[in-house]
Amino acid sequence: MKKVLYIIAASATFILGACDKWLDINDNPNSANASVPLPEQRLPPILAQFADGYESAGTRAVHVTHQLANVYSANARNYLLTRWYSDAAAANWPWQAWYVNTAVNIQPMIDKAEGLGAYHYIGVGKIMKAWGFGYLADFYGILPYREFDNPDIITPAFDDAEYIYEQILPLLDEAVVELQKTQAAGAPALALGDTYNGGNVQNWIKLAYGLKARFLSHLNKKSIYNEDAILAALANAPQSMEESTIFQYVDQSATTASTVQSALQYVNTSASTRVSKLYVDYILNRYTGAPTGLQDMEDPRFTLLIPHSQDPDGTMRASIGVDFSSDVVLNGPAAYSYSTSTNTFSHRDSVYVQLREAVAGNGRILSTGTWYNHKGSKGLLLTAAEMKFIEAEIRFRRGESGLALAAYKNGIRIHMQIMGINTTLIESFLNSTSVVQDASALTLSHIMIQKYIALSYSPEQWVDMRRLNFCTDASGNYSEATGVYKGYKRPRHVYSDSYPLATDWPRRFSMPTYEVNYNSQQLRIAAPTYDLPTYINEPIWWDKQD
Repeated sequence: MKKVLYIIAASATFILGACDKWLDINDNPNSANASVPLPEQRLPPILAQFADGYESAGTRAVHVTHQLANVYSANARNYLLTRWYSDAAAANWPWQAWYVNTAVNIQPMIDKAEGLGAYHYIGVGKIMKAWGFGYLADFYGILPYREFDNPDIITPAFDDAEYIYEQILPLLDEAVVELQKTQAAGAPALALGDTYNGGNVQNWIKLAYGLKARFLSHLNKKSIYNEDAILAALANAPQSMEESTIFQYVDQSATTASTVQSALQYVNTSASTRVSKLYVDYILNRYTGAPTGLQDMEDPRFTLLIPHSQDPDGTMRASIGVDFSSDVVLNGPAAYSYSTSTNTFSHRDSVYVQLREAVAGNGRILSTGTWYNHKGSKGLLLTAAEMKFIEAEIRFRRGESGLALAAYKNGIRIHMQIMGINTTLIESFLNSTSVVQDASALTLSHIMIQKYIALSYSPEQWVDMRRLNFCTDASGNYSEATGVYKGYKRPRHVYSDSYPLATDWPRRFSMPTYEVNYNSQQLRIAAPTYDLPTYINEPIWWDKQD
């Protein structure tokens, strides 16, 4: 059939050779056409759709890591995620946002940019390709890479995370080379399409190095783990708030109900979302071995990260965190409503304040929301704070306790700066006994729990927990003494079909329905157990000790 089509096409070209202008309609800029959009037109939706998928993966992940909770609803996706259960439906959106809305546009943008000498767009395209495939490999463990954009293959083969890492790390190096080039005369400036860094090429270069440091830091269980390579990447990665890659969302107006440009965490965290006791405990240093002393001070981020509600007398109270190790989660917390006529809540579980900001018609504040989930909040895609915590971990592993302490404190400082906290207040907190002051007393738990806070709503939070084995001993059993993430326990309502043993922990997301329904043969080859309940507790490549 292909030969016949080619012959017809050749004949048509010969017969209509004199009608080139008539055929130009195929390149009508007002018609949908893969070759028409310019790089500066393709890039904004690529960045927006990537952020949608990436931050949506984060929302899902932090229900698994028990940063967030959900009101009881036996079949609600987010409630199931707190049970460590991800069904195919829960896995769908990050996959679709990447493959359908983002990845397919990257190579066409690069191809168009090559013809224009728009090297900066080529560099950004390679970064986005590496980033997208990299975080999805961390999320699912396997995914199509080599064959995903071959139009002749409708059931592409799956590639393992190991292979994908082998591809994306060189891509980041290639991106830096492109970004360092001088663009051709007349090529579109990066600023025309760049909604992340406003056309700041140096920030994109730093992002490439930051991603390299991030991906390399995931490999601590592998023989190829290279601390020197991570430190080398960190030296060129973001060092400050200004060099971080942060997506500013738009609160369109005080009265509009539209969420088209609003923060993903506003859209993704509904009135059913709550914060956990673990998250509150981490912020307030209520965990085993937390720093404490005579000059303790409440973390200035507490009121920004934990929703508060107004009592009838006008005072503000912080939400209680949902305790996943208690019986509360077996049938709660319960949803509640508020009555303006009686000025009361319908259920005592209103002590678990909803995450989404809300004000009643009579002016009573039902929830302040959080810094991350207001309509006009920021998406912290890759920050210097994260880089400092990666450095702190490396320095700690190398026994460089003084440098580890400095990086740990800088990570806290930069995260607070990004959140807009007053400098004097930041430094007061950093000098208090609520922060480790003695380098010899610093532990990996101190570093990683602060990184957990700085990576709120990020899929990286779950990556770190997996590669550092949650809060377990060498046998995989929960251990307050030796575990890193103190207090992170198997939930009381754990999905026992997927986690039958005490040593079973959440290691990957289930495969999306698209692949299960339409590509099951290839899926079976790559993951023979994909349809078993226990598949989601199988470690992905970098989560297996060499």
